[in-house]
Amino acid sequence: MIDIAALSMDYWDDLMVRMAHHSTAIEGNTLSQGDTKSLLLDGYIPRAMDLREMHEVLNYKRFMDFLQQSLAKERALSLDFIKEVHAVLCKDAIEGVAGRFKEIPNLVVGADFVPTPPYLVSTDLQNWLLDLAAQLAAAKSAEDKITAICRRHIRFERIHPFYDGNGRVGRALIVYSCLQEKEAPIVIPVEERKRYMNYLNTEDLQGFVAFAKELQKEEEERLRLFCANR
Repeated sequence: MIDIAALSMDYWDDLMVRMAHHSTAIEGNTLSQGDTKSLLLDGYIPRAMDLREMHEVLNYKRFMDFLQQSLAKERALSLDFIKEVHAVLCKDAIEGVAGRFKEIPNLVVGADFVPTPPYLVSTDLQNWLLDLAAQLAAAKSAEDKITAICRRHIRFERIHPFYDGNGRVGRALIVYSCLQEKEAPIVIPVEERKRYMNYLNTEDLQGFVAFAKELQKEEEERLRLFCANR
């Protein structure tokens, strides 16, 4: 378990840059991690870039403030919370209204399933929230918690509650849920995009959990090094 209050500002900055780079790059953003660091930490635009891609990255600065404040207030996940995450991460970065559930049916390119229709999104997400809370409450180990979080992430992506931005929101909720449970966050690297997408597409929970545990070990080492360098 980790002590959230003891995490250094350097670690939070590092987490912000990595979340911003990897999560947006998984969706096709072409900015490098160096570009992302320049925008978020140095306040500097290093080169000509697409305005939408720049906003996608810059939104993580606001999200990190939102994340830390929500953890400090011990906010539980809710429908409003999920919409707030979307509003923060997708401001000026998507077509449509950030922070609003979809109003027309959507599809996932190449998927063999049809996402939840708009009129059922709130109901399905409410059940999703109840299931996640129950599974976390019943968890007897860190692995049980990660299994619950991974299982619910697969389900979230199949509900696909927003017109756009579902992946970014889903991965942000993974990080928030991990930190809520005092576990090292799971940041999915863009280099592992194919592996990650395969777990989602095939609903391979066992493989996804093993993958998540690998990433957590790497994150725990980063946490150790940041703490050692304080």
